Amino acid sequence: MDGSTIDALEEAVDATSAEDGARSDFKSAVDSATRFERDALDDIEALYGTIGVSEDGETAFVPAFGGAVFALDTRTGYTRWIVVPDEALVGGVAVDGDTIYVGSKGKRLYALDAATGERRWDFETDGEVWATPTLDDETIYVTSFEGSVYALDRSGNQKWAFHGADAGIASRPAVAEGSVYVGAFDSRLYALSAADGALQWSFKGDNWFWATPVVEDGVVYAASLDSKVYAVDARTGERRWDKPFDTGAPIRSSPIIAGDGLVVAGRNGEVFKLDLATGAAQSGPIEAGTKVYADLTTDGASVFVKPTSATLYVMDAAGGLASQSFPLPD
Repeated sequence: MDGSTIDALEEAVDATSAEDGARSDFKSAVDSATRFERDALDDIEALYGTIGVSEDGETAFVPAFGGAVFALDTRTGYTRWIVVPDEALVGGVAVDGDTIYVGSKGKRLYALDAATGERRWDFETDGEVWATPTLDDETIYVTSFEGSVYALDRSGNQKWAFHGADAGIASRPAVAEGSVYVGAFDSRLYALSAADGALQWSFKGDNWFWATPVVEDGVVYAASLDSKVYAVDARTGERRWDKPFDTGAPIRSSPIIAGDGLVVAGRNGEVFKLDLATGAAQSGPIEAGTKVYADLTTDGASVFVKPTSATLYVMDAAGGLASQSFPLPD
């Protein structure tokens, strides 16, 4: 976006036999195109939200806190397009074929054409959107910082809205067996009907639920900033473990199921693998070095942990946790 590539191009234009006006027009077009992208890069500020990846694996959609979505070629890193809503983006990008969805602090959910970035529609919420939207069948679920959950169709029309939380929701909803599960900053975990948004039950923890819950075999596993992991019956909201597992530190990172266990990371960087039935620690803690805020991810056999340091930790989830670390380049 700056430096030798652009300088060389402009020098090459100057060396042509074209008329002065033509050379000037061409250089102005180059300046205009590169200035837009350079300004967008300068305004990134931070990267918080989850990166979306196209179904063919060729494009990564990167939301920047400064208020832009970058579509990047996954092979070369070159920019395919940039869209600048001019609203801070905290949550990540959800990909649905030829459409991507991203929410903003400007109280909107945007649907963008995945190939061009063109806006297809936007939907206004009652509060800032801090979480990545959740896609399930023909429904888009999005939460707001006013304590609301919205269900939209693929055209952006509202199916229903739940406004029952007493504080903001920054958690991404989980959907399973006709129910929507989401945690809120009123320290409650909510179960809603996916059909109409009716409240099915709520479960009280001791601090905020920010991490996305995990649903498996009729059990909801939810981590809280009270440092605990809870197992709750998905149908009734009753506890399934004798007591929650205490990691010893607040949990912002969403846990994940891998290797027949639940892998969870405390904010202090300690990672545990828990027995799904009892909540007892099967292994851990494994140290990830520094604080962990980012959600855990898995390919089924390995769990990927990204702490605040410039290091990626890859943990083998089969049996006990075993860790390898990979320093990331600047």
